[in-house]
Amino acid sequence: MLQFITLKSEKYSVAEEAQMAIEGGCMWIQVSASLPEGVSMKEALAEIQPLCEENEVFLVVDSDVELAKEMRIHGVHLKKGDMNAAEARELLGPHAVIGVDAETAADILALKGKDIDYAVLDFDGEQSIARIAEIAKEVRNDGFEIHIVARGNMSADEMKALQAVGVNGFAVSSQIVDAPDPVAATREILAALGQ
Repeated sequence: MLQFITLKSEKYSVAEEAQMAIEGGCMWIQVSASLPEGVSMKEALAEIQPLCEENEVFLVVDSDVELAKEMRIHGVHLKKGDMNAAEARELLGPHAVIGVDAETAADILALKGKDIDYAVLDFDGEQSIARIAEIAKEVRNDGFEIHIVARGNMSADEMKALQAVGVNGFAVSSQIVDAPDPVAATREILAALGQ
């Protein structure tokens, strides 16, 4: 699974970023709370939502559970300090996609029984592969089959190594937005992931 997280960029609007990622084959867009000046989350979602619906692409928003419910988008990504995940599930209902940030295996294991779809671990360089592998192993050894997503700037080899240790998905931003050809960059990432 490849998730594209929008990025505050001087080159493209949030909608243009989403369009290029979708053209490249990405089926999951997350609208970041970090938006260009003067653009509200609601405006960004309103622009991207029809594009996602037309292409059958998942659309989630950072942090704002109420807005996700109001706009009837697919779900929400919760960061530390956001609404409690169980409360978000209650508000959004059983069909919503809910993801949360995590730092440790204990963070992920605390989600057991709460009907949360995925947990995100930040990837920040070579030593992260071993750290994420340890976390994934502990979670899987406990019998918890939640999707684990690595977020950050990763090479194709790093992604393959992370897949091998139990990572189910990848969340990227600058890898796509900063590429000379964002559509081609998206295709290359998906090919590297075997998708």
